[in-house]
Amino acid sequence: MYLLFDIGATNSRLALSQDYNTFEKPLIFTTPQNFNDWIDRIKKEKDLIGMDRRIQKVVVGIRGILNKEKSMIIKDTYLNDWVDKPLKERLSEIFNSEVLIENDASLAGLGEAVKGAGKGYKIVAYITLSTGIGGVRIVDGKIDANRFGFEPGHQIIDCDGTVFPHINGKEKDWSLGELESLASGKSILLRFGKNPQEITDKNIWREIHKNIAVGLANTIVHWSPDVVVLGGALVNKITIQNIILELEKVLKIFPELPLIKKSELGDFSGLYGGLEYSKQI
Repeated sequence: MYLLFDIGATNSRLALSQDYNTFEKPLIFTTPQNFNDWIDRIKKEKDLIGMDRRIQKVVVGIRGILNKEKSMIIKDTYLNDWVDKPLKERLSEIFNSEVLIENDASLAGLGEAVKGAGKGYKIVAYITLSTGIGGVRIVDGKIDANRFGFEPGHQIIDCDGTVFPHINGKEKDWSLGELESLASGKSILLRFGKNPQEITDKNIWREIHKNIAVGLANTIVHWSPDVVVLGGALVNKITIQNIILELEKVLKIFPELPLIKKSELGDFSGLYGGLEYSKQI
């Protein structure tokens, strides 16, 4: 029996797998900003998630930068209270089993590469457009070698502060020029005062599509993928064809664009990725 976790900035998902290829109906709840509150919630849910059955392995996908031992996150822009907290140790104590931790976007991309929109392609670039923006490069069905993971959402696409100029001569905050600051769900709410689902202004969406396309262009020239898979909650509000049109304007170096596809596994891509990851490690 495997226990799978997908911990995002907005929601946490968990599910049990008995056959290592599928999983039972996931339990979904809002991710507490406080680490101990999340741990307490997991303890309370033990009966619901099958503690009467032996858990052989726990696989966790969580946003943020992991330490080298992959036992905790050491930096994140949303789950601040989780930083340097012993996630692996606490879960190992609760479930008395082996615990594997990986970045949430990396597991989502792995899931899409093996069972979803990227299946059958050698090099898959996965980008999640959600509360934040993350991503991963998958090669031959495995997360590509890396030192600290992949963070395409933190690439700078507004170098001169066109969107967020620095104020009163203060030192420039380069993070304001990052893709995540210009095209994520949270940034859209901060910039326009509305959630993406509430925005109908075509000019706003044109700008968002352009920013996403610029970020994808950078990712494509760095990773040279066969296919780019877009996932996350925001993917249902964007138009793939508009992304392609913007990409064609800015990406000229390659003879053709890679395929651009929407996620096929939706909110559960990270859980599918967790299943695959558990087999590989």
